[in-house]
Amino acid sequence: MDDPASEAKTSGPLHLVVGASGALGSRVTHRLLAGGGRVRAASRDPARLAALTALGAEPVRLELLEPSGLAPALEGVDVVVLASHGLVPPSRRNTPAAVDGEGARRLIDAAAAAGVRRVVFVSVADADREATVFARVKRATERHLERAGVPWTVLRPSIFIENHALALLGEPLRAGKPVPFFGSGSEPLNWISADDVASEVVRVAQDPEAEGSVRELRGVDRLSRRDALALLERALGRTARRQHLPVPVLRAARAVSAALHPGVHALLDLALDEIARGGDPADEAERADVVGATRVADVVAAWARHAASGAAAA
Repeated sequence: MDDPASEAKTSGPLHLVVGASGALGSRVTHRLLAGGGRVRAASRDPARLAALTALGAEPVRLELLEPSGLAPALEGVDVVVLASHGLVPPSRRNTPAAVDGEGARRLIDAAAAAGVRRVVFVSVADADREATVFARVKRATERHLERAGVPWTVLRPSIFIENHALALLGEPLRAGKPVPFFGSGSEPLNWISADDVASEVVRVAQDPEAEGSVRELRGVDRLSRRDALALLERALGRTARRQHLPVPVLRAARAVSAALHPGVHALLDLALDEIARGGDPADEAERADVVGATRVADVVAAWARHAASGAAAA
């Protein structure tokens, strides 16, 4: 006999999480599933979705650069969460222009045609400044979403701890490789955890009052990249070999990389903007919504413990 309570737990809107294997998308999927939601988890590499599939997600291969996969992925979907991005790690093919721009806009149009009830688009902090390649691409997609004819919500988080501290600084440090440093790395920045952003994504996806809103999201910590690396060094018990790239070198590399490696170009462009404006404004949290209470030190410590346990198991 069917259990009505069990059926109720798996009822409700079907969510398509795009970028479900990434730092943010995986956490959004976990939270939706934990709340009894239905999730279709999309990634260009479905093999990376095995853990989410085991928890009840429906895996689907979705390559935003391939239009043929959009309609099947959107069939029966009520809510789309666009959590994919082409910034970190930098790629020659999956660039911001391709993923956050052309690919995202194509998906938005397909979602509107399919009758999707809400699109939650994860943009970038201060996209309306359009000061970087990444911000200009994100802002153009925001405008496209506003005109697409589908209900929408836009979230603009600051830099993710998991990407900008762990991936860009921590992974090279752990591997014993030089850690690339842009300029002095002393500019204070606002850091936010993907965990806290994921909670906010799930909340607004279920909140009718969030429809048509654009929200700037910030974390509780304001640290420089140099500060973040110091936390990583202490947590791992090793000293980084810093590969400092002076501003003139960064500018030259940005100019050359525009044609040779668009992904690196977007990242260097972001770094140069950070340096030019002296980091994030001290009063930024007053102009945005501070979500969650996750500290950079806590994320770093948890990551270091996981790295140590993995090394011990090996």
